[in-house]
Amino acid sequence: MLTYLDTFLADPVGMLTIFLLAFPGRILALSAHEFAHAWVADKCGDHTARMMGRLTLNPLKHLDPLGTALMLLVGFGWAKPVPVNPRNYRDYRKDDLKVSVAGVTMNLILFTLAMLCMFFIVAAALSRVPSGSVNAIAGPVYRASYGGRDCLFLLESEGYSYLPLQSLLQMLPYASDFLVKPVFGEIPGYLYQMLGYFAVTNLVLCLFNLLPIPPLDGYHVLNDLVLRRSLFANPNTARIASGALFALVVTGVIGKVLGWVDTRVLNAAGSLAAAGLRAMGLMS
Repeated sequence: MLTYLDTFLADPVGMLTIFLLAFPGRILALSAHEFAHAWVADKCGDHTARMMGRLTLNPLKHLDPLGTALMLLVGFGWAKPVPVNPRNYRDYRKDDLKVSVAGVTMNLILFTLAMLCMFFIVAAALSRVPSGSVNAIAGPVYRASYGGRDCLFLLESEGYSYLPLQSLLQMLPYASDFLVKPVFGEIPGYLYQMLGYFAVTNLVLCLFNLLPIPPLDGYHVLNDLVLRRSLFANPNTARIASGALFALVVTGVIGKVLGWVDTRVLNAAGSLAAAGLRAMGLMS
């Protein structure tokens, strides 16, 4: 959170652009997460969310004023938790587990769909990039073998820069400036960036909510499968856990842990994308 503020002060225009591109995806990811909780709870016999108007994808029904304000100011926020009444569940603990994993499952599905969309956009862009050699300039963006690796070369103000194609695929959500914009133009490039931020937001939401700390979904999963205690932590435990969680977020500890996992998930996705491009004859 503090790093976000430092970066914003150093480059307010750049950070504002990133925020405007990322904000719609963040809102949709949060709303879809809460809608999934509400929908599964409704299917399990608890209609509380339906009666309170939360069985919807409408962001206005899910956004928390403070969480939204913090998202605007420091890049971290949250939505209002969906109200549930476990007494209405048909199977008390099994249904709680279903409701708890519904949100992260939705985020995982949306992340996967967004990554697939980006893969096909990148594949279409690569099909239009000419091949050349490092000694024969082939245009503003071209492909060539360099150091035994398939690389993209991009013409910039100070000359050509290059990036191994495998590295580009491992950061697929951020491929706009190096590939999508040069091939398809500014507006498609910005739309691709929005899709990339949407994918990353869903991945982070999925990982964050799986942390086994009250009141996150991961605690319910741990409790339902292992601890077998009361479905909800007592008020004192919940307050202490929430305070500790907030401190871990502010100090950046959670960010480093999630960033480490996020990088490895994107690396794995990049390896799958490379295999797909090789099968399509678009990568050596």
